[in-house]
Amino acid sequence: MISGKKQIGLLVWLSSLYFIGVLIFTKGFLLKRTVVEKNSSCEADFTLSTDDHDEEGCWMHKRFKKAVIIIIDALKYEFLEFDHSYKATDKVPHFKNKLPFIENLLQKSPKNAILTKFIADPPTTTLQRLKGLTTGSLPTFVDAGSNFASTEITEDNVIDQMVKAGRRLKFMGDDTWLGLFPGRFKKQFPFPSFNVKDLHTVDNGILENLLPELKMKDWDILIAHFLGVDHCGHRFGPNHPAMSDKLLQMNSMIRNVSKVLDKDTVLMVLGDHGMTRTGDHGGDSADELEAGLFIYSPETLTATLPKMKKREVAQTDLVPTISLLLGLPIPYSSLGMIIPELFNHCPWSKTASSDIRQIYHTVKALRLNAHQVREFLRSYYEISPEFPHQKYSELEALIEHAEGDLQQLLTAMVTEGESDNVYNRLNILKDHYETFIQEARNMCQKIWAKFDLVAISLGLIVVFLCILINVYFYLAHQNEEDLSPISLAAIFASTVVILYAFLQAFYIGDFINPFMVYLFSGVMIVTFSIMIKKNLSVWKRSKRDKNTLNLPSFENFFATCLMFVYAFGYFSNSYVVFEDSVTAFLSVSLIWLFGIKAIIVNNNITKESKNDLSIRQVVKNRKQKFDILEKVTQPNSIIILVLLICSTMFRLLSNFTVCREEQMPCNDTIFLQPLANFTQEEFKLKNLRYFFSIGCLAAFVYLSRKWMKHFGNLNGESPVVMCAKYLIPFAATCVGLHWAVIALPPAVLDALPGWQQVLMAQLAYVSIISLIICVIVSPLSLYLVYVKNNRNVTLPSVDGPQFIPQVFRQLKDNLNSNSKEKPPMIYGLGTVYSSSLIYLITVIGVLLSLLLGDGLSPVLILTALTFLCFLEIYSAAFTDEDSEVSWPAVVTIGMITSHVFYCTGHQATISSLQWNAAFTGFYGNFNNNVLPAILMTLNTFSAQIFLGVMMPLLVFWPKLYTKLTLMMKKKSQDRNERWQGDFVFYDDGEKLRQIFYRLCLAIFIFTSIKLFGSMGAAALHRRHLMVWKIFAPRFVFEAAGSFIMYIISIVMYMFVMRIDDCLSRFLKAL
Repeated sequence: MISGKKQIGLLVWLSSLYFIGVLIFTKGFLLKRTVVEKNSSCEADFTLSTDDHDEEGCWMHKRFKKAVIIIIDALKYEFLEFDHSYKATDKVPHFKNKLPFIENLLQKSPKNAILTKFIADPPTTTLQRLKGLTTGSLPTFVDAGSNFASTEITEDNVIDQMVKAGRRLKFMGDDTWLGLFPGRFKKQFPFPSFNVKDLHTVDNGILENLLPELKMKDWDILIAHFLGVDHCGHRFGPNHPAMSDKLLQMNSMIRNVSKVLDKDTVLMVLGDHGMTRTGDHGGDSADELEAGLFIYSPETLTATLPKMKKREVAQTDLVPTISLLLGLPIPYSSLGMIIPELFNHCPWSKTASSDIRQIYHTVKALRLNAHQVREFLRSYYEISPEFPHQKYSELEALIEHAEGDLQQLLTAMVTEGESDNVYNRLNILKDHYETFIQEARNMCQKIWAKFDLVAISLGLIVVFLCILINVYFYLAHQNEEDLSPISLAAIFASTVVILYAFLQAFYIGDFINPFMVYLFSGVMIVTFSIMIKKNLSVWKRSKRDKNTLNLPSFENFFATCLMFVYAFGYFSNSYVVFEDSVTAFLSVSLIWLFGIKAIIVNNNITKESKNDLSIRQVVKNRKQKFDILEKVTQPNSIIILVLLICSTMFRLLSNFTVCREEQMPCNDTIFLQPLANFTQEEFKLKNLRYFFSIGCLAAFVYLSRKWMKHFGNLNGESPVVMCAKYLIPFAATCVGLHWAVIALPPAVLDALPGWQQVLMAQLAYVSIISLIICVIVSPLSLYLVYVKNNRNVTLPSVDGPQFIPQVFRQLKDNLNSNSKEKPPMIYGLGTVYSSSLIYLITVIGVLLSLLLGDGLSPVLILTALTFLCFLEIYSAAFTDEDSEVSWPAVVTIGMITSHVFYCTGHQATISSLQWNAAFTGFYGNFNNNVLPAILMTLNTFSAQIFLGVMMPLLVFWPKLYTKLTLMMKKKSQDRNERWQGDFVFYDDGEKLRQIFYRLCLAIFIFTSIKLFGSMGAAALHRRHLMVWKIFAPRFVFEAAGSFIMYIISIVMYMFVMRIDDCLSRFLKAL
């Protein structure tokens, strides 16, 4: 047999090949857009000398000398808009009508203030929004992954244009800006931004410096980025009293800032994105995209009363608008369009008294904007092979036509003056320029991310080849005592081909044709297909002598069909949207399949037993009366009862799923609402949910202790036993107390010192780490008791001279005898493997309960009970001929894992990420993002981790012959045969390694086929309207979850081998 080290090496090698395949695919699919490395300058041949009015400015005279730009993170338009429909007696949501000062300015000075929807481009993560707000360009999906790893923006942007123009910049707030624009600010007051639990540090820091700095004369541009509203949304959601307090604080700030503004200063208050009803963002739902924009100046902004509430302004429109208002060049790569209402007023052109002058001034600004976009399109056209030539030609013709009309119009204005004809022609010209800019933006949106079809296809080929390699080793392990020369050659050749594909995708693809890598990959695919067919033939022949696997069995066929249905279902967007419901149905179907198999096994045993009965016994049995109690306690009846309980568990799990935007109407349950969000009126409900979660956690720990105690694994004073007795309950208690602390009212919680807020969680972390170290170092929970021999002397029955010699002989034998000759008693030996796994499952469950929070922690005990029910059903269907975990069982657990992912409050969307998990047990900032990333990974993929740790029980549980298993089986174990439990695997260590090796390979196959389906769907639908909303996120989550499963499978294989090694040392020491 292949040695354990070689098996681990093969598993690591195989997972590495999968990683390379996904990496190649990602390189082709999630590309960053092509950046044009050019900057705008004042020397532009499309500007007119009359545009500056002999005033300062570049391209166009500057309307304002100073600007105050206030970004209120996650400031939704709904927060800014004042809703007059509410009456004084109505209960107003906490986020509504809390900025009344803005409404007052709009009413009192309608020509000095503008309020509009400010539509963000997805993804709605802060870093990507800041890039769009400063460059005017469009982000790509892959940029969202760097949301917390800001790198300097080198693309032309409005900040650099301000610096080039000699403007003095001040900044205060979110320190993300310093990573994007290092060295640009003359004066800066940065504050850490990543702690979403902290509502006040950033905002209070800004407020302490904002007004004093505004009153100074050493600045031209002041930027302030508040984070309290966003953090309040993440922590409590929008409809919470804390949000009301935060918005009122922002209202006071805006009022104070507006009072100190000079007439040559413009104030812009804007949100970078919105938020969902749960306070999250990152996706592209309407709630996340609809931010708000408020612009005000003591000087007139617009010549007409704007009706901006009927309009929507793209966030990219801010860049050209603020550039021309401040007399700056528009950044080269900007695709935004100026806000026309802000350019119909010009104090030097007397626009207030002339409609024609108003629209003419607007057309001049639009023309400059259009020419800037035109210059960008020309440069992009030269470097992009996928640029649509016909569309580009149409746009060129449109702007050339507009330029010709403009020249004729200028002549007409000289000859005709301000006539209606001139006004109509200006309107048409305005429409032409707006159409050009909008169509250019739409065109770039379609071709912005250039897909590398070679890399995409190579990634798919590599992953498919890895699946074939995986299947080959899954089938070949019983036919090889060690790695055969053919297997070694296949490993070497496939590694070379895949590395060649990697080099082709990343390094040599620009100058070497990919034909050879396609050819070699095709050869390897054919080779492994032939090898798989050969192994199948060998395996079929071996069935005649040894029933190792029933290949054509219905359960194998049914499970495989459901697996492919699941994988290919990714090609349907509606399937992905409702995947949580589909996985529940498929999982329950497979569990019932095993229940039916167990019933069939029992019926076959009944038929065999009836054939052995005499005719008289059969007649006697027929005359017996019907007994309802006997029927209910029949094995088949108990199987059906357990199946119904398992199905009920699945139904209960569905109550914890979170809603996707596409699933509306859909209502989230109270388990997804933080305890701190409950109002005083909901006090009883709050306590009920808290104690329910505490009860579930306590039951989870109690049941595992009860199980270990029942099988004798809690005897003695070994380290692992003492930890199981005392440290696990202590860790669980700390988790419960941490939930109580964070459930305090926000004002009370924030008043506590930081260390007090996180003390309980950190004690839980220390305990859990200690527990894991203990079970790795000393995984055995065995108790050794030596049985001493009886040294009593029995008086001989003889008399005479032989009496004394016989007594002496007995005394001599007792003195010379060893008291340890009899074999010792070892408690817990029959569950030596299972007990260590139960211990580890309990520890991991407590850790995940801490990270999931009180609302979602009951999912873990429901999952554990569901898994336990399946283990009992699987054990009842397990026959003596079965020697390893069946393929349908692996598929079933894989389906359950997929469903539990959704039951932990997640969806395959960015907005469903639970950012609070990154700060569970920590207060303040991190030196790096490694620890938050680990905590987020544990939270997001808790289903894969929890069920991956439980997966090895599929091997050991059928050997335990629990009471429930025996009740469901008509043929119980032989009473004359001593019960050994899972200790039977110790007799054949090689067999145990092979079983777990094949189990890992089977998990790899199921996981990788799902991964391949998500990759194929993303590649096929790369031009689909919903690709970045549905298919791309599903691929990203599937890829991350797959590698978590690979790692967990290998780690659990090594853990079981560690138990086996410690057991060998223990028994040899006896």
